Amino acid sequence: MTTNKELTKHELSENKINDNERSLKISKLKIIYLWFPIWRMMAKAKKISKKNYKTPGFYSEEYAYNFAKKSANRILKASNINITVEGYENWLDRGVILAANHQSNFDPTILFALNNFYLNQPMAFIAKKELWNDKKLGRFVRIIDCIPLDRENPRSALEAFKEAKELVVDYKRSLVIFPEGTRSKSQEIKDFHPAALKIAQMANAPVIPVTIINAYQIFKKDRPKKVEVKVIFGKPIMPSKHISLKTEDLSNNVRKVISENMEKYKDKDLIWDYKTINKINPKNEEEIRESIKKKTNPSPKKQKKKLKDIFNVVD
Repeated sequence: MTTNKELTKHELSENKINDNERSLKISKLKIIYLWFPIWRMMAKAKKISKKNYKTPGFYSEEYAYNFAKKSANRILKASNINITVEGYENWLDRGVILAANHQSNFDPTILFALNNFYLNQPMAFIAKKELWNDKKLGRFVRIIDCIPLDRENPRSALEAFKEAKELVVDYKRSLVIFPEGTRSKSQEIKDFHPAALKIAQMANAPVIPVTIINAYQIFKKDRPKKVEVKVIFGKPIMPSKHISLKTEDLSNNVRKVISENMEKYKDKDLIWDYKTINKINPKNEEEIRESIKKKTNPSPKKQKKKLKDIFNVVD
């Protein structure tokens, strides 16, 4: 029989392990170089969330989202993370459900960094309610569209789904959900909770399966110096295709696409990267897309004629 003292020691050691898993390994030079911009970023997030809590709309929605986007990019830079992308054109510019596998706490930041507001509607998230009490992350969930979910309370899920439906239907948000419900901390894709996809049918919205590859490496003790995360946007499952399905069948279909794209792209180099996507605007869109096409389908190199070929005589 374990004593309370032993139990406390066990819990403390477990918490220590979890803290190690959550800690990011950033070089000392980067910490020196970026500590002030990151400190300012955290202070600004706190200011925006406080002001908008006291006076809703003090900072406009556009301002808050653009600030959150810049913050996501800065965090990726500080953490030595690069993101490459496939199938970005499948992310439709309307209210959609982005259903992704869940490898790490960094997944929302990774997806948010890809959100070019010129190309797609802004993101919204359903997130565990504990984040609202987090001193650091709580500042950010309050300045963009995040819906708290109490995982212990079924009634909370119903309220969250109603609010999420409104965001997708009325405000045309790109709603991110993680149907696994928790992080896998590996390349493995866990079983999906079928109820998670119910929101797509409630909102009559397209479901876009999103595969996240290598994000689990970010918090590994033996992580590579630079983590190369891949994000694959699968072809959208339109409402006409899923509205009559059971949520369990829809869930299985989405998981299957995510799993197939994991196998297809995990060892493949991708052309698009998040910095290029973020640069796209009305003035340069065609030029950037054209350059990507050339990289994807390079024209065959002309073979130089050898000297002996010049003297070949055709009968």
